Amino acid sequence: MSETVSIVIPSNRPERIGNFLAAWESEFSGHDVIVIEDGPQKTFALPSWARHYSWFEIEHTLLGDSWIIPRRSDCVRSFGFLVAKGDLILTLDDDCSPEKAGFVAEHIARLTTLPTQCSAWTPTVEGVRTRGTPTGSHDRKEHCVLNHGLWCGVPDIDAETQIALGPHPGFTLIDQIIPRAQFFAMCGMNLAFRRVMLPAMYFLLMGPTWSFDRFGDIWCGLFAKAVADHLGFAVHSGAPYVVHERASDANVNLKKEAPGYVVNEWLWRTIDRIRFGQLQTVADCYLQIAATLPAAPYWKSLRQAMTRWVQLARVAPLPLFSSL
Repeated sequence: MSETVSIVIPSNRPERIGNFLAAWESEFSGHDVIVIEDGPQKTFALPSWARHYSWFEIEHTLLGDSWIIPRRSDCVRSFGFLVAKGDLILTLDDDCSPEKAGFVAEHIARLTTLPTQCSAWTPTVEGVRTRGTPTGSHDRKEHCVLNHGLWCGVPDIDAETQIALGPHPGFTLIDQIIPRAQFFAMCGMNLAFRRVMLPAMYFLLMGPTWSFDRFGDIWCGLFAKAVADHLGFAVHSGAPYVVHERASDANVNLKKEAPGYVVNEWLWRTIDRIRFGQLQTVADCYLQIAATLPAAPYWKSLRQAMTRWVQLARVAPLPLFSSL
């Protein structure tokens, strides 16, 4: 049985979205395509094969829970996850174009085959099998539930690095299974996940209404990787790639990112210390993370949002208020 795919794109740029969809049309063919316009109402036209939503649909679908979906932030895409119909959910930014044909198919392949995880045994000397080392395969094979695609062109770097090195520093893409007990900086620009991970794939409270910005995907990835590690799921980063075309203003980004820099240093250590015990579901693990967060006002709101997100994710895809 083939896997169905939903593709979620947040956008607030009417001048860009038409060209974006034209560039991706052959890749998106036959899939459930969802555009979340980050504005009060729908203001641009889309092809008939794309579903189109705005704040209006968010508010009238989620009602009293609509506050958990950030506005004026790429994290508005979280609403698309809740209404996605696919077994697999893929999200892209609207300033990306295909690096080569077969993009969606490669995401599907990553999420539907058993990847080889890093070896369960590590050598203590080089070139010889020491006593007690098993002679058979040492590889772990685990279900990949999250595939983090990377980018050619403009790299996804933080504002401090962009100011120091310029927008086009040299870099080498790494195609890898992220080792167990290690975190990674997850970018929402090019990302796919299995529906089983939906309760952990909430892009957090970000943007001008909240205390932080531009860390929604990073902290979502931090939480999701902790959950995946505990449940024995694999996370891959690398292919397939997109061509990232736009470099946002580094000075503007620095102002947005600055409040999160210090928090980022202690948050990952806090998550790293969590022990999930006998918890056996993504939702229960995610709720344990929420319960661990501090009691300060932002984190109290985030705990409430994460808890409600889990409840909504359990019954997704949600029925929509308005028809297309």
